Amino acid sequence: MITRNAAGFYISMLIVFAGLILCVLGVTNSYGITLDECVALALKNNPDVHKEQMGLQFARENIDEQKSTNFGKIDFVSTYNHYNLPRTLNPLTPGSIASNPGAVPTTEDLVVVGVMYEVVLFTGFAQTRGIEISGLEKQMAGVALKLKKEQLIYNVKTLYVNILSMQAQKVAQESYLEALAQLCDDVTRKVQFGTKARIDQLKAAADLQNGKAGLDQIEAQIKILTGSLLSLLDIEIFSSLQPIDISPDEINPVDAEFSYSCDDLQRLRGPRLATLKNAKLIDKTEGVFYPRVVFNSSYGQNFGPNDSHHQDSGEWEHQEVWQAGLNLQWNIFDFGGTRAKLQKARIRTRQSRYEQKKIELELNRQLHEAVVKINSAVVEFNRAKIEFAMTSETETIEQVRFEQGTADMNDLLYARARNQQALSRFIGAGFKYKTMRFYLDYLLEKGER
Repeated sequence: MITRNAAGFYISMLIVFAGLILCVLGVTNSYGITLDECVALALKNNPDVHKEQMGLQFARENIDEQKSTNFGKIDFVSTYNHYNLPRTLNPLTPGSIASNPGAVPTTEDLVVVGVMYEVVLFTGFAQTRGIEISGLEKQMAGVALKLKKEQLIYNVKTLYVNILSMQAQKVAQESYLEALAQLCDDVTRKVQFGTKARIDQLKAAADLQNGKAGLDQIEAQIKILTGSLLSLLDIEIFSSLQPIDISPDEINPVDAEFSYSCDDLQRLRGPRLATLKNAKLIDKTEGVFYPRVVFNSSYGQNFGPNDSHHQDSGEWEHQEVWQAGLNLQWNIFDFGGTRAKLQKARIRTRQSRYEQKKIELELNRQLHEAVVKINSAVVEFNRAKIEFAMTSETETIEQVRFEQGTADMNDLLYARARNQQALSRFIGAGFKYKTMRFYLDYLLEKGER
C-alpha cells in the first residue's frame, strides 16, 4: 500500500483545485458568450419583458385618458331630417309670430350643423379619484416590469450556471470513460495472456457501458438546458458559454442572523400599491352620494328651403341657434346597488391587505431558506472537496494494488466510480453555491445591478 503524509495530502488538494479549474475552463473557449451578454440579450428580446413594457405604456395612456375628462369634450354634429309637415328653423316666440308670421321660415327638409361642448364640473370627487387610481396602476405596472426582469435575469443566470456545471461534469465523465477504456483494454490483453480472469474483463466492459450511459444522460441534459436558455434569449444558437471563475475563497457562508431592509423591495411595494388602489376605489364609489353637475353648450345653424306653402317657397333660409346650461343629477335611491358596490370595494381592500401580509411572510421565509441553502452549499462544497481528495488517493492505491495482484477488479472499479461521483459532487457543489447566490440576489432584486 502507498502512504501519504499531511504535506502530500495538501499537495493533492491543490492538484484537485487545479484539475477542477482546468476542467471548467476547458469546456469553453474565451470567445463564447458571457453571462452579462446573455442577460442583456434576454432583457432585449424576451417577449414577456416586452409585454410588461407595453403594460407600463398602457398605464401611461390611461392616465392621459383620465386627465382629459377634466377638460370635457367638443363634438361636431350634423343631422338631416325630412318631415311630412313643415318645421320652423328655430323655436318660435310670441314676438316673432306677431311681427311677421308669414316671414317665419319653415321647411320640410331640415339640416342642422353645429358644435357641442360638454364638461363634467363635479362628480363627488370620483373623477379625481379615477386619476389617482390610474397613477397607482402606472406604478404597479412599473413594479410588474421590474419583477419580470428580475425573474428573467435569475432564470438566465441559473440556466447558464447549470449548463457550465453539466459541461464540467461531462469533461470529468469523459476522463473517467477514457480511464475505463484503457483499463478494459489492459484487462483484455491480460486475459489473452492468461494473467486475468474472463470475469474481470466482463466487469470492466460492463462498467464502461454504464459510464457511457451516464455520459449520454449528461449530454441530453446539456441540450435541454441549452434549449431553455436559447428560448429565453430568443436566439437560435450560440457558439459556447464563457466560464465563470468560481474560486474556493469566494465560497463563504452567510451570517445566520442575515437581515435586509425589505421596505424598498418592489415585490412588497406592489401589494401596498394594490391596497392603496382599492382604498381609492372606495372613495370613488362614495362619489355617487354627491350630485353630478354637468355644463353643456352648443352653437349651430339650422338650414332648409322654405316649404311649398311658404310665401318664399323654395328659398333657403338659415337661423343661428345656441344654448348653454347646467345639468344636475343626484341619485337618491338605487335599491341597494351603491351599498353593494361599496361593500365589494371594502372587501377587495381587506383582501389586498391580507395578500400584502402573505407576501411579506413568504418573502421572509424565502430569505431564510436562501440563507440556509447557501450555508448548506458551503458545507457541501467543503465536504465534497475533502471527499474528492480522499477518493482520488483511494483510486491511486487501488490501482497499484490491482496491478500488484493484491486487489480484485471490483475494488478498483468501485474506487474509480466513487472518485468520479465525488468529482461530480465537487463540481456541482461549486455551481450550486453560485446558483443559490443568484437566488438571494433575485429575492433582494439585485439582478440588474
